[in-house]
Amino acid sequence: MIGAGGRRSILCLLVLCLAVAGSLAAVAQEPVYRERLRLPTGRDRFGYPRCVTADPHTGEVFVCDSRDNRVVIFDADGLYLYEVMGGDVFRSPRDIAVDPEGFLLLIATHRRQTSILELDFDGLFRRVVPLSNLPEDAVKPSLVSLALSPSGDRIFILDQANVMLWVADRDGAILTSVDLAPGLSGEDRQEVMLRHVDVYGDRVLVAHPRAGQILLFDLDGKGKGRVGEKGNTSCKLGSPTAAALDSAGDLVIVDQLRMFIVRWGRSPEKCLGDYYGFGDFDGFLYYPMDIALDPGGRIYVSQGYEARVQVYEGLLPAAGSQPPERPQPE
Repeated sequence: MIGAGGRRSILCLLVLCLAVAGSLAAVAQEPVYRERLRLPTGRDRFGYPRCVTADPHTGEVFVCDSRDNRVVIFDADGLYLYEVMGGDVFRSPRDIAVDPEGFLLLIATHRRQTSILELDFDGLFRRVVPLSNLPEDAVKPSLVSLALSPSGDRIFILDQANVMLWVADRDGAILTSVDLAPGLSGEDRQEVMLRHVDVYGDRVLVAHPRAGQILLFDLDGKGKGRVGEKGNTSCKLGSPTAAALDSAGDLVIVDQLRMFIVRWGRSPEKCLGDYYGFGDFDGFLYYPMDIALDPGGRIYVSQGYEARVQVYEGLLPAAGSQPPERPQPE
């Protein structure tokens, strides 16, 4: 009789073969596995790395460790810098964004409520950013994910309770909104589970697991199309949870159901390949949750259940995701 561990190993090997075959068939540039993000001591491990964000201005990497109530920060080479501990200020961080000045916006539990917090570049609490100008028929928001415009003047917020994408100014005043479940009501509406919103250049990316697609918007919240096809076979999206936009204008997506990194081209619109797939080997995935591209061409994928953040390389972020190079002094 084969135990649970044996069955999982066999399944990993089968999926490994399929993943390798799929990768060999792909003609596009592939994300190449490099390493894991590692903490300074062998006994210190991530508890539950729910999100990963790369600062487009410095290349620093921020990981929300929800279980251990901390934000762990790495430098542009993936080396541990320091961590911001929660405790009295925040607990269970869910998502984080960094503005051009180095200030942090964090979705976390604050005084028993899920809130948007602003921290300074040393991680010290500055203020709560409350949402205002909500529609009269809106219920109390349930905040899931956030992102910032490249200039840092707008916040993009996913709200599970209202199934909305809110576009707000830095003080939390709602400027515009997008219904992410149009035409649905009641239980059908609440089945639209939201995951991550990300901003690369002038595009806002919203993962829509139910539709099996990535929804695209401009910085004003106007729709700019959708990418992907729902399904559980090669190059389909079973449950996409997050996406990034690379310098070629292609999407790099993590699929939590199929457990692949999927690249989807936009000109022309077609799948460019599945990469890695299910497994606990280096590079392979077990319920990936978030993805980020940094200015150095590295790709970060966080996995809560495996408590690891894996690093790949080979894809630069979209133009406009980082500031232009400063002229060098003579």
